[in-house]
Amino acid sequence: MSQTPLDEPATDTPPPVWNLPAAVAAWLIPGLGHILAGHPKRGAILMVFIGGLWLVGLLVGGISVVHSRSADGTLRPWYLGQALIAPSIAVEYTHDKLRARNEGNDPSPYDTTIPYQPAYGRAAEIGTLYTALAGLLNLLAIIDIAYREPRSTEHVLPLGAGETTGAA
Repeated sequence: MSQTPLDEPATDTPPPVWNLPAAVAAWLIPGLGHILAGHPKRGAILMVFIGGLWLVGLLVGGISVVHSRSADGTLRPWYLGQALIAPSIAVEYTHDKLRARNEGNDPSPYDTTIPYQPAYGRAAEIGTLYTALAGLLNLLAIIDIAYREPRSTEHVLPLGAGETTGAA
């Protein structure tokens, strides 16, 4: 029996490298992990689009859209998506501190003692949706950079590729 290419033993490939510092940096600021790992263009694109989506959600809905607990104390499931971007935790902390000044409640529309107004209706829904989607997109970016080799050469053409011959 002759051996086919499928019967040949696999070559020794190194196990995948986990780039955990870059993954943590990507959680702190979307795109930062890719920039630190040597992929500045990809990191800048992720920073602009994921960070922009999160920021637009925050601007549309205000800080009240990032809140982990409902009025009865149960965990809001969409907060898990929002928490995949670290600034969401800082926003929730700020929101909780401001709510504590009002005995744990959101301000009424006519309350001037608290420096924010909670979002209601569609603005709250859109802000929550955008911030949660940004977090889920950031999860994909975190997974991507966790398994990506630092400064990989995936887009470098092999020698001689793309060259044209002088003969016409």
